[in-house]
Order: sequence, then C-alpha cells, then structure tokens
Amino acid sequence: MSAQDIADRAGLSVTLVRRILRTPADGTTVRDIARTTADAILGIPLPHRRAPGAPGLTDSTEASRLLADLARAGWPATTLAKRLNINPRTIGEVRDKRPRLRLDLALRIRRLHRDLISLDPAGHGIHPTDIARTRAAATRRTATTAA
Repeated sequence: MSAQDIADRAGLSVTLVRRILRTPADGTTVRDIARTTADAILGIPLPHRRAPGAPGLTDSTEASRLLADLARAGWPATTLAKRLNINPRTIGEVRDKRPRLRLDLALRIRRLHRDLISLDPAGHGIHPTDIARTRAAATRRTATTAA
C-alpha cells in the first residue's frame, strides 16, 4: 500500500503517514506516535492479494535461459505466450532484458519448459516456417550475446 492509500483509509493526512513511514537517520531517536494515530493506521484491514500462485519477484536469469532453450527448439514466442496466458512481448522481455519477474510466472515458465522441451513443435501445429524462423532468431541472439 502506498502512503496515500494508508492516509485515505485511516483518515489521516498523507504528510503525517509519510513522516511515520520514514526511517529515522542514524543517531536520531524515533518520535512518539499519538495513540489515536497509531490506532487509525493499525486498524486498517490489509487489501486482499490478487491470487498469484506464489507472491513476490525473483531473478529472471533461469526463466530467460529456459525461454531461450525453447526458442532454440523452435517454439515461437506467440505459442509460448498463449500457453502461459501472457503477452508475447513479455516473453521477449523476460528472455532478453527484464531483470526480475513475478515468481508465479517464473514457476509457470519452468513447468512449460519441462513439458515442451522434449516435444517437436511441428507435431503440435507449429508451421515449419515459424519453427525455422524461431530457431534462426535464437541462434542470432546467442551469437550476439557471446560476442
């Protein structure tokens, strides 16, 4: 929750909430908080989480490697995105440059890799031209990364 969300729900000024949330500098003492202010803030019910399978962020290195493996095997990003229920652009970002991603997405990518890596994309309705294009792009990305 942001300071503004806390202030709105507690009926306090956002400035007061920001002062409370600010960590004191080394060597300074923590100011006392009025009991009514503390009760107002502590009485806020936490919002319900979206229901991710696993909350939080994680490093994308492993997911990036797994997606690159699937690309080298000929699985196009659009097919992977449909199976993961995400945008194909997200596949490219995770594979190429996104430093972190949601933990539930990382787990889904790991599961998808385990399910698809041993399968032939042509046997699952992927056009041979798309397979060749995906493999060529993966080879170029690998060569660019190695250089």
